[in-house]
Formats: sequence, C-alpha cells, structure tokens
Amino acid sequence: MAKILVIDDELILRTEIMEWLTYEDHEVRGAENGVVGIDHASEWRPDVIICDITMPHLDGFGVLLEVHSNPAMTHTPFIFVTARSTHEDIRHGMNLGADDYITKPFTRMQMLEAVQTQLGKHASREQIYQQELVQLQNTLAQEQQQRLLKARLIAMFSHDFRNPLAVILSSKSLLADYADKMNAERRLAHYNRIETSVKQLIQMLDDMLIVSQMESGNLGLKPEHLDVGKFIQLMIEEFQATNGGTHHFIFENHVETSSVADTRLLRQVGSNLISNAVKYSPHGSSIHVTLNVGEGNYVLVIQDQGIGISEEDQKQLFEAFKRGKNVGEVSGTGLGLAIVKRAVELYGGSIRVESALNQGTSMIVTLPVYPNFASSDS
Repeated sequence: MAKILVIDDELILRTEIMEWLTYEDHEVRGAENGVVGIDHASEWRPDVIICDITMPHLDGFGVLLEVHSNPAMTHTPFIFVTARSTHEDIRHGMNLGADDYITKPFTRMQMLEAVQTQLGKHASREQIYQQELVQLQNTLAQEQQQRLLKARLIAMFSHDFRNPLAVILSSKSLLADYADKMNAERRLAHYNRIETSVKQLIQMLDDMLIVSQMESGNLGLKPEHLDVGKFIQLMIEEFQATNGGTHHFIFENHVETSSVADTRLLRQVGSNLISNAVKYSPHGSSIHVTLNVGEGNYVLVIQDQGIGISEEDQKQLFEAFKRGKNVGEVSGTGLGLAIVKRAVELYGGSIRVESALNQGTSMIVTLPVYPNFASSDS
C-alpha cells in the first residue's frame, strides 16, 4: 500500500481517481488546488503525487517546483494529468523533473499502470542504491581501515550531494517563474532553502577534508574564541530551515560565556547527532538539545523521540558501518557516529548513549571548556 496525493481542481475527476486508487488498497488524499496540495505534501510526505497542470492559484508546474525544492521530497515520483498534449508542454514538464505525463481522457487502467510504474521505479532506485552500498562495504572490508573509510566517504558524499543541488535548482526556478505570485514569507523560505543547501554542500566538502586528515594523523586543530551556545543555536536554525516542517527543535542553552573551541570538530559532533535524531524520529516529534557547563566541561545532550537502540546494538554503535537492526528502510551508511566518536576523542572529551527500543535516544557528549590545543598545528 502506498500513500498517493491527487491534486486537481475538477472535483468529479479528482474523486474518481481517488476511488480507483482506494480500491487498489492505496492510502489516498485529495487537494482542490496547488496551494492546498503543497501543504498536504509537506505534512503527509506521499509516495506518489498525481497533479493537474491548469489550476487556479498555482499551476502544476509550480507545484512540481515547490515539491522538488523540499529536501524531503526531492525524489518523490510526480505524474502530470492534463488536457495539454503538445510536445512543448510534455517536454517542459519533463525538464522540470516530472516522471510521467497522462493526457485526458484516460482510463482507469492507464492511471493505475502509471502509478504502479512509478512506484516500481522508485523502489528499484532505492534497492539499487542499497545494493551498491552493500557491494561497496563488502569490497572495502578487504582493504585497510584507512583506505576503506576514505573510499566509503567519497561514495556517500557523491550520493548526498544530489539533494542540496536539487533543492537549489528547484527553488531558483520557482523564484524565477513564480516570485510575483508568492507572498514575502514564501519567497523568503525559498531563499533560506537555497542558502541552507549551499551551506550543506560546503559542510560536506569540509567533512571530507576533516575525516581524511583525521585518518592520516594530519589534522591541524584550530583553536579560536567562540560562543559555543550561539554556535549550536545557529546549527539548529539550519536544521530548522530544512526540517522544520517535519520536526520541532527545542534548544536550552545554559552557557553564557565564551571559550576556546575548534569549530570544525564541534560542527562534526553537533550536526551528525542532530541529523541522526531527525532521521530516526517520527514526523511531528521533537528534537531536544541542551547545553550545560560544569566542572570544566560542556555537556551537550541531543534527545529524540525516535525508534531507540537496543542494548545489543549499543555495544557496537560507534563502529564504522554498524547500524541498528531496527532501522528498517531508513537510509544510512553507518559512518556518522564513528566520525562523532573520533572527533570527540580528538577534542579530549567523551560520548555515551542512553536509549531503549521505541523510547527514544539521548546522546550525551562531554567536552572540555578549554581543550589542550597547545601542541596542535594551525
């Protein structure tokens, strides 16, 4: 059973398509125009979107760009339903990223076949990606640990680069073609998505460099005066910009003074742990981040309401390529926590986990307020 969103301003046609899909045991929602459809898509995260092109308020092309500008829905299959059948219309829709194009009138079987085809293609893409990960892990297992980690990182970042790039392109196109129809808040949201995506790309490149330096022993720590509380607040705001529609972020900062810190290591720790909390928590849940200080140490706690980690899995949680048995279809490489542990150790701190299955997870990181960076290279 799949979740399918039908967006069409013609009530009779929309109702008929929804009935067809319901009879096939799919979970279906309908929207009477593009604006309502976007709201449903952001909240519900459908597996397939069926959308008319000619609609009031926002046409189908605008809906497609809005959907693909959301990082969580960049690869959601999108089927256009329209009376437009010219080559130019079809090419325009496909160039924007549509997966299929059905012209009116159409039969029940044509619609069901189009939906099933897109569901199959989406499942195949995910299966191929997971198979590639498994194959690469098996190959790298035969190499030295240092070379294994570097090669795996390259594969991971090559894949993860695509989402921020897709967000940038879709938001740019949307602003270029529909800015005059947006209110100031919606325009600002797209500008923020572009900025955040650019920062993500820069961070990925920096992450690759840092991990490479960690493994080679050539990481030059760079101490600088920093307001750690403000630094973490800005990091959370970046996550809020891209995940605020699916998760609530709460930050309690009990630190009022600045100290000496290495921002690259601190970002490695914070961004990986917050990202994991988002990835393994249900939509609508809260991510609670707390920063305290005492006895010469910062204590950073990232708490989620997610799937939790069994006692058995906790024993190998910080090993590279090890993932919990309950992660299901949630994609991941099993590298994030291994990187976090190495960064914490270089910082002179420690990390521990408190978790139980289906009861959420708390990651507790202890870092020295004034780490010993004196012997490091700049």
